[in-house]
Amino acid sequence: MKMELVSGRDFSREFVSDMAIDTTGNFLVNEEVVKIMGVDDAVGKSFRFMGLNGRIVGVLKNFHFKGADQPIEPIAFALTGPDYLNFMLVRLKPGNTQRGLNALEKVWNSAIPEYPFEYFFIDEDYDNLFRAQLRLTRLLKYFTILAVFIACLGLYGLSAYSAARRTNEIGIRKVMGAGTLTILFSMVKEFLVLVLISLVIALPAGWIIVANLLKQFANRVEMNIFVFAGIAAGALVVALMTVIFQAYKASLVNPSEALKIE
Repeated sequence: MKMELVSGRDFSREFVSDMAIDTTGNFLVNEEVVKIMGVDDAVGKSFRFMGLNGRIVGVLKNFHFKGADQPIEPIAFALTGPDYLNFMLVRLKPGNTQRGLNALEKVWNSAIPEYPFEYFFIDEDYDNLFRAQLRLTRLLKYFTILAVFIACLGLYGLSAYSAARRTNEIGIRKVMGAGTLTILFSMVKEFLVLVLISLVIALPAGWIIVANLLKQFANRVEMNIFVFAGIAAGALVVALMTVIFQAYKASLVNPSEALKIE
């Protein structure tokens, strides 16, 4: 399984005591077991688990064997005979998986033909542990894109309406000597205030929602204020680009034409 040993050794045929017989046998444990025991090195310590008594011969580095929303729990391994066999784990060489399965089925049928050959892949089973989180991530991504698109449409329509409503004002400003940048700023600032107000509301709400979502995961990333600052900056840029386009079109209007409009 390519698990990493932190200390001690793996099970070995050279040590007869590794095999669990009656109520005695040796163990491999993970780092969580060592934490519970409260020792620096658990190798060689007496250990009792599932009715077996023996010693710990090796400590494995912690690994996930449940969903991402659950903490890594203590686990111990014992080496037993085939009487306790429920599943067999076989590693196939990458490349031609079907050829490996055919060879494995042939050996299976010759050894225990009375049992049907049934199999599943560990990587697929492991992926199922995170399928719900991956589905939620995809949904959030699509809904975010849709929300941004709808918001941009709303800003575009609102800025177009504002530019049309202020055509006379723009013409008067240009006659009085106002430059393009001055007109752009006068039109953009009212939308900028609204966007800033929305960010003041959205950022704390987003922080609270994300914090609550992350609480369900035992192992999670830490929230960073710079990520939220980047999101705010991105929202401002998208909003300003949407509004500036209409404002720039309005600033190019001929003053004589603008003043004719009632």
